[in-house]
Amino acid sequence: MYKLKYYSLSKEEKNKLKESFYQTDMGKDLKYRLNRLFIIGILGILFSIYLFIFHSSMWDIYIGVILTIASIIFIIGSFKVRIQKLNDYLVKNKRK
Repeated sequence: MYKLKYYSLSKEEKNKLKESFYQTDMGKDLKYRLNRLFIIGILGILFSIYLFIFHSSMWDIYIGVILTIASIIFIIGSFKVRIQKLNDYLVKNKRK
């Protein structure tokens, strides 16, 4: 299994790693894209809650369930990609 060295860091080391990673061009672009995915996921969950509360047809409930699942996948995926890229950056910089 692929071990993440990111989890073995202390909180201060994680913050320093994030600051140094987000100074790079790839880090800036990745941060923008992952924040956008996170916001889309939150908006999807809010819209699905709206569908559950104010619409009572079965199609609205089906769409709400599918939208909720997709939004949760977006949110979890954005965190997983962020941690994986930070770990790759950490491993690459330790080798140098």
